[in-house]
Amino acid sequence: MWPLVFLLLLQALLPVCALCQRPRSALLRLLPGSARSTAHARMTSVASGPTEAQCAALATARPSPALQPREVIETTMCALHQKNLESPYARFGSEVAMRFLSPTSPAARSSLSRFADYLSQEWYRPLVEWSDMRWDGDLVFLSNGNECYQQVGIRCGPRQPWKSVRWILSLVPADAGPEWRISSVFVQEPDAVQVPSGDEPSKAEREYQREHLARAEPETPPQVVDKVMRALRRPNEPYPLHGCEVAIRYCSPSNAASRLSPQGFASYLREPWYRIMTEWNEIQVEEEIEPVSGDGSVVMQNVLVRRSEDESWTVVNWQLSLHSGCWLTDSLTITE
Repeated sequence: MWPLVFLLLLQALLPVCALCQRPRSALLRLLPGSARSTAHARMTSVASGPTEAQCAALATARPSPALQPREVIETTMCALHQKNLESPYARFGSEVAMRFLSPTSPAARSSLSRFADYLSQEWYRPLVEWSDMRWDGDLVFLSNGNECYQQVGIRCGPRQPWKSVRWILSLVPADAGPEWRISSVFVQEPDAVQVPSGDEPSKAEREYQREHLARAEPETPPQVVDKVMRALRRPNEPYPLHGCEVAIRYCSPSNAASRLSPQGFASYLREPWYRIMTEWNEIQVEEEIEPVSGDGSVVMQNVLVRRSEDESWTVVNWQLSLHSGCWLTDSLTITE
């Protein structure tokens, strides 16, 4: 049976006509022209900063029931900017940012000095050096409105490439009312120890990587893939769109599906070439994990699925990357 290759979770919607023998427009079918234009306008509205007024407001910035998720993100990004990181005193920016962390965030259990050390890692540099930002897509609410995701594009200058940052916030109970707090921040680059050629990682870098890998142990790539596959098999259990919420929750910042609402994601599942994701009756998750990057921060994971009436297996190949100690999905390829 000739291979039919589909890319559901892509870094971008790439032309794959030569592979799947379908017109490129089929991949854009979910977004009519007017909707694509509106989305494009939202994504290209660029704001420079932080402004002097934003910087001055950091001294008294605190979580509040009145603050909306985007306001929390803007305040935190301002605090982490190099202009405020060490001014008006050492680790000031880290101190402000930690005020807005959810108790469930691993970073909330770190000391101020350890949190500041995290920001010195190469893959967090865009959060410190950014000069422009934009909202990449709408704010997406999950878990009956108690959790939300926002994709943000940042760059270090007008000629520099955009980097994707995925912010995950959750409502935390407080005396004055529930407050939006930051649960996770996933930067585009996967976790890795990046040092000059020929050099060994420093003690701090080795310890940092060890902590991240230890956090990833509860959910390995096979476990993440199995969880997402089973959630998508019954996408409306235990409540409508739950499976789509699970899939979005495990998207990496470079995955275009991370910008989708659960309703938008469900639209993909209705396409005939994705139907196997909701119709399979048997599943085999291969134990072998294939490294893609030399440092092991990007891997491939194969899954075999088939319907009861199918003679052959369909191969679903997942690419995952490690972000802040969590394995997230970059893309998948379906081969029948």
